[in-house]
Amino acid sequence: MEKLIRGIARTLAVLSAAAIVVMVIAITIDVFVRNTTGASLGGMIEIAETAMVTAVAFGLAWAGVNGEHVAVTLLTDRFGPRLAKATNIFVWILTAFYTGWLSYANILNSIEATQFGEIRFGLVQWPMYPMRWVLTTGFISLFLVALFNVYRSLTDKGPMGFADEVEAALADETLPTESTATTAEGERQ
Repeated sequence: MEKLIRGIARTLAVLSAAAIVVMVIAITIDVFVRNTTGASLGGMIEIAETAMVTAVAFGLAWAGVNGEHVAVTLLTDRFGPRLAKATNIFVWILTAFYTGWLSYANILNSIEATQFGEIRFGLVQWPMYPMRWVLTTGFISLFLVALFNVYRSLTDKGPMGFADEVEAALADETLPTESTATTAEGERQ
């Protein structure tokens, strides 16, 4: 199950990165055209807005899987193992509940927006209902990550995330190995 969730998150992260590239290109084109002609190019702002929604929504699961979400551990670092585990379980249950509720509400809004063919008026008429589904997909993916992190926390594996693994890897790289220590000493002499 973890492989599936990580695969979904990775796929959405790639789409999120592509959306950022599209957004940058659209804004660049719009700025260039506006500076040369004095008027905006129709549709560029709408493309940039759509790409931003996609980038943020599709990046949610990746942040949850890699532990890259905002975390303030000023208090929880001082907890004992049992209280830290209980707090972790509570937070992920709360996150699962909240993202489940957001997913449900967004599914209803997406269905309604699709039925009405929701559009946005600007320089061009732009369909908005696809972005409702993008948001829904992002919330559902984060909901799955939260549920899996609840399971991992209950089974003493801890939530998914590389924060501790990265810190451990960096700590290992900063410690000189025997061969690098002798090389460094040889260079100093």
